[in-house]
Amino acid sequence: MLNQDQRTEHFRQSMRRLASTVCVISCKRDGERYGITVTSVTPLSFSPISILTCVNKSASISAPLKDEGRYCINVLRASQADVSNSFSGSLPPKERFGVGEWAEMDGVPYLPNAQASLFCEIDQAISYATHDIIIGGVTAAYFAADIAPLIYQNGSYAVAAPLALQKAG
Repeated sequence: MLNQDQRTEHFRQSMRRLASTVCVISCKRDGERYGITVTSVTPLSFSPISILTCVNKSASISAPLKDEGRYCINVLRASQADVSNSFSGSLPPKERFGVGEWAEMDGVPYLPNAQASLFCEIDQAISYATHDIIIGGVTAAYFAADIAPLIYQNGSYAVAAPLALQKAG
């Protein structure tokens, strides 16, 4: 049987094999913008239209996000790795919005040139261990015509490409 450290490392290595789309969650509280890079975004339901994401409670966005309740999930393009890096800790929180072309809609910061932008209102925030599971009702969604999301897999950025499948003969 594996000890706790071994289970943790096996879990970490297993999750490196899970490819995830890279997103930046953004919000604004009291005139200050907050944002963080996440890969833990999952569609939840079409009725009501909802999505969930997980946010570490120690992240700078945690309290403002829950206090404000309105936010945007910016699904990044393959060409926006610099934005991802900025919001994943390479820059201090107050400097992150200097990377990318940000705008605001109804007081919520968003990337107009993202792969997609999902405007949400928090329906529920469920605390679990070190993270909050944020369930958001989607109030608006915008998307680019082309499909080229930024993917994170095995500790690196990647891109998605359709497989050319051959019919069995």
